[in-house]
Amino acid sequence: YKDDEYVIIEPWGRSIDHLRLTIIGKEGTPYEKGRFIFEIKFPENYPFQPPYAYAVTLMWHPNIDSSIPPGKLNICLDLINPDLVGKVDASTGASGWTPSKTLTNIIEALKGMMHVEPPFFNPGDPLNHEAGEQYFRALKKFESKAESWTKKYACD
Repeated sequence: YKDDEYVIIEPWGRSIDHLRLTIIGKEGTPYEKGRFIFEIKFPENYPFQPPYAYAVTLMWHPNIDSSIPPGKLNICLDLINPDLVGKVDASTGASGWTPSKTLTNIIEALKGMMHVEPPFFNPGDPLNHEAGEQYFRALKKFESKAESWTKKYACD
């Protein structure tokens, strides 16, 4: 990802199985210029189980719930859900983790979420129900709140 201006990957501490992923918000989105930090931890049984991914930066996003504490999943993404390993969602076609998936798949999905790109940005299947409902009910208010949170929590 050295040539991707939106992605920074670095070790989280001294362990090679614990990463700090930073995704830069894309121009023209409510997350523009924000620096969103994600924690990625690889389990002992990787690649048979997905890495744990956690959104560290507070954000107003339908598929990320910043009220969920560390140690639990706060990102709605089939790819990293340990309960969906080897399964496909019949209604969306989204697939869970398989050993053939890689960190690149996770990074691209998280980048798609933050860059408001379907199918990864999916307000119709929210984890943060209030943000998902607001997206459909009052888009301008959603965008304003997401921009405000981005400036408050994700900008230097």
